[in-house]
Amino acid sequence: MKLTLEDIIKKLQYIKTLGFVPSKYSHDGGVGNTLEELLGIKENNIKLPDLGIVEIKTKQVDSKSMLTLMSKTPKPRGINRELFNSYSRVSKKDKIRRLYTTIYGSHLNIRRFKVVFDNDKLRIINPRNIDAYWLTKDILEQLTTKANKILLVLALRKGEKKDNNLKFHYYEAHLLSGLNDTRIKQAIENGKLKIDIRIGADKTGKKIGKYHDHGTGIRISTKDYLSLFDSTKQYI
Repeated sequence: MKLTLEDIIKKLQYIKTLGFVPSKYSHDGGVGNTLEELLGIKENNIKLPDLGIVEIKTKQVDSKSMLTLMSKTPKPRGINRELFNSYSRVSKKDKIRRLYTTIYGSHLNIRRFKVVFDNDKLRIINPRNIDAYWLTKDILEQLTTKANKILLVLALRKGEKKDNNLKFHYYEAHLLSGLNDTRIKQAIENGKLKIDIRIGADKTGKKIGKYHDHGTGIRISTKDYLSLFDSTKQYI
């Protein structure tokens, strides 16, 4: 029997009643893979007779209701290390050198960083003119949908991967459609889509004190993400 949107929503409503459920995976995609198993679905893209192709996306929501849409290191290779060497600072509290900074397209941040579209690149403007950028097409291809419609499921997290006690509570679901390149560019330029550089050092383990790039994330608030789409409907 083919699943319909109604079937999926009923399953999600039941999953919500379970509260926090143990993650079956310790990797970053565990929030999505665990939901797929709970739904009994093997693929993110499913064909529903009442909607056509729908991509199920599952996102963790942190305490500030921010979604990490993607993680992508700027080019050229090794440039994050150069940014770290030029702009990192040693914390007075734990003596660890870090470069944690949020970059906007709408204004200069406290470190005087900003992202701007420059021909075919999204470039990081910075005081020392270090040439750091992403290819615009790479950003747009990863952020825009592969399917015409998205069923976005939001989850709260409890616990940490390293402690093997990670749990997720799948509490909200929206059907979204109508995202395009223009909306993404506008969201970057007006500061709704934010870029977080997160480079520091390991606090424990064999590599304590060593350089650790935690990933350059592109993030947006839940509210602003939903506003990027032409059509949104909340089901849970």
